[in-house]
Order: sequence, then C-alpha cells, then structure tokens
Amino acid sequence: MSIKISGCRLCQRLIGTTLRILVIRAGFPYHKAPHLYRWLWVFVLLPFLEEATLNELAEKHGKELKQLYGILRTYPQSFERLVRLISLPLLLEQMEEFSELNDTAKSRRRIRIIVDDTKTEKYGQCMEWLHKLFDHCTDTYIMGYNFVLLLVVSGEMVFPLGFVLWLPSSHADYRSKNDIVRDEITQLQAECEAHEVSLEDVELLCDSAYCRQKVVLTAQHAGLRVITKPGNTHKFVFEGEKLTPKEIIERVKGRQWKGLEAEISYQRVVVSHHKYGEVVLVVRRRRLKNQKLIYDVLLCTKRFYTAPRIHQSYKKRWRVELEFKYDKQYLGLGKGQCQKLGSIRSQLACVALAGLLVALFRRQLSRNPSFRNTVRLIAQELRSE
Repeated sequence: MSIKISGCRLCQRLIGTTLRILVIRAGFPYHKAPHLYRWLWVFVLLPFLEEATLNELAEKHGKELKQLYGILRTYPQSFERLVRLISLPLLLEQMEEFSELNDTAKSRRRIRIIVDDTKTEKYGQCMEWLHKLFDHCTDTYIMGYNFVLLLVVSGEMVFPLGFVLWLPSSHADYRSKNDIVRDEITQLQAECEAHEVSLEDVELLCDSAYCRQKVVLTAQHAGLRVITKPGNTHKFVFEGEKLTPKEIIERVKGRQWKGLEAEISYQRVVVSHHKYGEVVLVVRRRRLKNQKLIYDVLLCTKRFYTAPRIHQSYKKRWRVELEFKYDKQYLGLGKGQCQKLGSIRSQLACVALAGLLVALFRRQLSRNPSFRNTVRLIAQELRSE
C-alpha cells in the first residue's frame, strides 16, 4: 500500500476527521490541486519514514511530490491553523474529562500549560531571517532561530498547543516572546469562551523570562492559575513596604523555615502587587553539597495554593525541556534546510503536528510507551500497511 494511503488512514484513525475536511478548514486551496493535497501528510509523517527528505520520497513515489515545496512556502498560516484544529479539540476533551474526576484523580491529572522557548543553530547565508542569539547552555552567541512552545500536560498526556517562530525586531511582523505568549493566551480564551468552557482549573507555568505584566494579567483575565518565578524588577507590598523578591528574601532569612524536601525548606508569605492584587510568594532555601545556601522565589496568583503545591507544580515545568529534546531528536526540529521564512514556519507547524500524532497514538495503547518507542511503533505501522 502507498505511503499516501497508509498515512491518510493513520491520521484519520487518530484524529477522527478526514484529511480533506481538515485541509479545507485550515484554509488550503484544496480545489486547485486535490491530488496534490492528498500528499500533505507527508510533511508530518516524514520523521517516521525511512526516507529522510522529500526529494527521496519524490524519487520513489513520483516527482510531482516536489510541488509540495510550493505549498510549504506559500501557506504557513494554514499549517499553523491546522495545528490549532487538532490541538484545541484535544485540549477541550482533556478539560471535559478532568471536570468529571474526583479530587484525588484531579491532583494526578491537573491540566497545565507550560511556556518556554528553545533555539536551534543553523549555518549558511541563504536562509531568511537568521538571527544572532545567545545560547545559555554554552554561554556563546549562535546564528539560528528561536521557537516559542505552549505545551499541554495532563498526567501522561503531553501535546503541543502552539509552536511559534520568533522573528527579530527588524522584521515587519516582529513580536516579543512575551507578546507571542499573551496573544496565544488571548486566542485560547476566545476559543474556550466560544465553546463555553472555563480555564479556571488550568495552571500556567513559566519561568522568570515570561513573568511580565502583559502575560500574567492576560492569564489572570483568562482565568488561568499562574505559577511562575518573578524577576527582581517586580515590587510587592510586604509588611507595609514595597520590596523586590531579593529584598523579601533578606527580610525573612532569619525567620523559622519549614521543611519541603531533602535539603529544601520554605517560607510562604501573602503579598500585594499593584497590578496582580494579592498573590502568594514561596521563598525557597536549598542547601547544596558544599553547604552553601541558595534562595529563590515562586509566585502564585491563587491564595488557596499551599507552598508544597506551588513547589510541586513548578517542578512540572521541566517537562517542556524533555519535549524540546524529543522534538529535536526524533521529530526533526531544527533539522530542516528550508530557506524561505514561510517554509520555516510551515516546517515548525509540521513538527507540532507530528507531536500531536505521537500523543494521540500513545493514548490508544493500553500501555504507556516512551516517546522513542512510540515513534518506532508509528514507523512500523506505516511500513506494515
């Protein structure tokens, strides 16, 4: 059986909708070349195939496949809309299932949206909008692209809600990474309101880079429970004074600390912010192996959250780092050689679509295989059909 037929059948079985309907709803001009758009899933399924590039597939299945490059370059908005058409119903389904759980099950399957960004290094002079970026892992500057990911985590269910390419300030469509997150949250709120679904039970996790007023206020307005790490530019009213997180740490250092984990203790304080209102700060103290003490502060916009709950929720943010690793290692994130900006955005959307297929495929299995084994099982199924 051809890869076109087996790929379409696999995607239809996992998503529950035919490729034709999804393509039309996403805004692709399906009527112009229906025979060509039936191959559209090739971009998504490429990480699971033996062929490494579209050129190799074209040599095997027909050179007309090379025409797909034009679709990749011309319709990046449609590819991004296709991601939303699959990820949003999946999120709504998870929220509906969550609302029917008891309190114990809810604690295990709490729905969290994790925000973070990653960089990929690229070489060459033909790729559009390559930008000089600082890599915190190597403490050096690289030439490459920066991607912002919104990842949904609920128990063992992990899938991307949106994957957005950040563009430098010299581009006409420039948005800061915080603007991207704010716009994504606003869009999600509008979509949930259209389906009469509330986000009040969903947590938003992000590090200090995204702890900005535009993000936190938008998340609060959407009903999300924000757990983040405030930067030292924030000032909170604590014991009648406006203090930064570092100043609050100095104020409470000499007080009694409560145990949280091995070598980690905490203090929980309720403070006031002129924009966020009353929030909870958890001051954490960690003792290193050399007996040195380090401190940091977590912020939560919900007063009823206890310090251990805030601490455990924020630890879940590490799941996004694993997702970046899996996307780069198994789904081809950063490995594309596209030169045009539209193709780069479309290829990023295809990585998100592949991640959605992995999540949907894992859900149908009785056991819970690893990400790598799931990719292998999908590849085996495509070859066997």
